[in-house]
Amino acid sequence: MLKKDPGNYLKNKGILYIVILFIAIILTLFLIFHKPLPKYFEKKDFAMGTWVNVVVAGDKISSEKLADIAFDEMRRIERKFSKNIKTSVTFKLNKERNITADKETLFLIKAAINYADLTGSAFDPTIGSIIRLWGFDDINSEKRVPTQEEINEELSGVSYKFIKIDGNKISLLNNKTEVDLGGIAKGYAVDMAIQKIKDLDPNATGYIDAGGDIGIIGPKFGRFAWSIGIRDPDKGPYDIKEIVYLKEGAIVTSGNYERFFIKDDVRYHHLIDPKTGYPVNYYKSVTIIADNAMKADAMATAIFILGDKLIGLDSMTRYGIQVYGITADNKIIKTTGFDYYLKEEK
Repeated sequence: MLKKDPGNYLKNKGILYIVILFIAIILTLFLIFHKPLPKYFEKKDFAMGTWVNVVVAGDKISSEKLADIAFDEMRRIERKFSKNIKTSVTFKLNKERNITADKETLFLIKAAINYADLTGSAFDPTIGSIIRLWGFDDINSEKRVPTQEEINEELSGVSYKFIKIDGNKISLLNNKTEVDLGGIAKGYAVDMAIQKIKDLDPNATGYIDAGGDIGIIGPKFGRFAWSIGIRDPDKGPYDIKEIVYLKEGAIVTSGNYERFFIKDDVRYHHLIDPKTGYPVNYYKSVTIIADNAMKADAMATAIFILGDKLIGLDSMTRYGIQVYGITADNKIIKTTGFDYYLKEEK
């Protein structure tokens, strides 16, 4: 009677396990790569004072429902923080000079103060009265060049240091100071809309574009980067200077072509230095990539305003941002890490 060789038996058993494992891997890869591609739903509407485009594909919840949720959240934030809405927190603070604030209001105003402090007031949430003086507060406002006397008068109330926070109390210490969260609220609204979507449907993908403030919900088809154009500031909105590839995070551009008027052959735009009260013209546009749209929103404004006063652009990467700037004489100034986002994965 022949006896089984234990060594051959174990060897054959090991080969069988390897074959089974190989088949399992092949089946898994087949299921992954033959999963039907998600269908993206696109909804475009007006919110936060600009046109907003939501492109989303749901995994658990219908894409249409997720798009509606995004707009509901952005409009909630607009109603709460727009300085032009009489029921908003910001309108109440500017009128009554002090308020008792909830956690979200404290968070957003503290964030604005932190960015103002970080940038030496290049970003400043009290610039609103100057913006209004030039007529950039509303699309229907008269655009004009104010006198130096008018600018000086409004500048007396412009400083984030006039905002005092004591516990949950927020006060304005100067009777001319007005808070305007427009430079940060749109990015915050994009972030919150994405968070709402991800809380309800963690595997949802797509992006939200709120007038150039773009936040990524998730990679295209769950795997690929979205391609996002940086506009050529000297040409039309569909003329692209560079293409950026993003799977996550946010990208925001501040440009002199967004809100402007021309007087006596001089272009005046809405990106105004809180220290001088005048538009800054070192850059034509500044694009920021960051992990969230609120940060990118605030820093795009700040770096545009700082212009050539900012020494060592790469030092900005310590704050988790990458920078791409186009100067008035069409030079490209960028952080070294920005090139990573200019390469499409093959």
